[in-house]
Amino acid sequence: MNLYTLADGLGGTHVTWDDIEEDMQRVFDTAVTFGPYKSIRDIGNGRGFMSRILLINPDWKNIDKDLPRTFIVKIVSQLAMIELTSDIAKNKNIENRFDSVEMKDALEVKQKQIHNVECTIYSHIKKLPKGTIPCPEIYYMQKFTENNPLKGYLIMEHIKDLKPVHVYQNIPAKALKKALRAIAALEAMSLKFTVEERNELTDKVFTELWSQMLSKDVLGNMMNVLRATASEENTERIDRVEKALPDIVDIEKADHLPEKLGMRRVFCHGDLWTANMLWKESNGEMSVAALIDFQTAHMGCPAYDLVRLFSSCLSGKDRRLHWEELVEDFYVYLEEEVSDMKMPYTLEQLKESYRQYFPLGGFMVVICIGPFFEALCKNPDEEHMKKGMEVVTEKTECLLDDILYYHERNKEIEEKN
Repeated sequence: MNLYTLADGLGGTHVTWDDIEEDMQRVFDTAVTFGPYKSIRDIGNGRGFMSRILLINPDWKNIDKDLPRTFIVKIVSQLAMIELTSDIAKNKNIENRFDSVEMKDALEVKQKQIHNVECTIYSHIKKLPKGTIPCPEIYYMQKFTENNPLKGYLIMEHIKDLKPVHVYQNIPAKALKKALRAIAALEAMSLKFTVEERNELTDKVFTELWSQMLSKDVLGNMMNVLRATASEENTERIDRVEKALPDIVDIEKADHLPEKLGMRRVFCHGDLWTANMLWKESNGEMSVAALIDFQTAHMGCPAYDLVRLFSSCLSGKDRRLHWEELVEDFYVYLEEEVSDMKMPYTLEQLKESYRQYFPLGGFMVVICIGPFFEALCKNPDEEHMKKGMEVVTEKTECLLDDILYYHERNKEIEEKN
């Protein structure tokens, strides 16, 4: 039994209706049961690969108190990734290097580890004043343990009236400021961590969590996907980036960037991109409703979050125009959150970390864009598909160019030193 084999629970996982019903009864101190018309809907398509995200309508029977009419269950699973990579390999006639027992077993170990980390982070967030970090209310958390190897999940609030946003769409720069404020609050929170609390989070996120995904075999598969979905204009750029990959994907160097620049390590979300933020739209203005998916949270360099956030959310043009301004805004927020504590780094250290991390951070966004071409190409709305293609092509072109630019820039600085 494992996380990559289809089971008879919710969404093909090992988690059952009985599990969820008992958890909700315990949390809300009620004997009310789910009704005959209870239902689930998978809402995770295009929002990540490591979990099943299910919208639950419990159809409560004889409801006796204010219980949530709907809620979300996020279940750790490999099924979404298996489906996606199989489809891409079949449609593009390329080898699916993800489809090996060794790969899936290694990934399962990491999935269990990072799910438990996410549960820990939500416990920390619950201690902050309500509203400090925009995130859904967590009703229940089930960690993996030695006695519970198959059922890791979160039950959380269903935030309604959201505006779906994908990596093939762009967000205005000013709409990111609420997310930046939240990151600043999380970093400031981590400055108060005890030694034990700091040790609960890895400080080697690349060598411990990303090494499998950034291995030679997996990178080869990702480059095949990128090449198969890229426009002709990007082929030459991809060739140049691929040639530089041995230098760019230096995970040991990435892990030690804070020490290299003399920065104190702070809390990092670790996977802060379009798919891990929920959005609302009001009067044509976009705003962040929630940050989600803290599975790769760690103690590291703030540039890890900022590069990923700007590269995935902004158009290439806007990122180039506004990255420095946004970094400066973020630093002001951090000063306010840190208050009378010592700042963990200077503004110039922050900007330099952004420049030095950009080749790897930008590349990690580029390789995530490729799989979303598949979803985009299947969209029956031709106008929507065309617009999405234009957005993602511009975003990818600019990222590839800037990966190469900062790679050369950083090499020159190292050679001089």
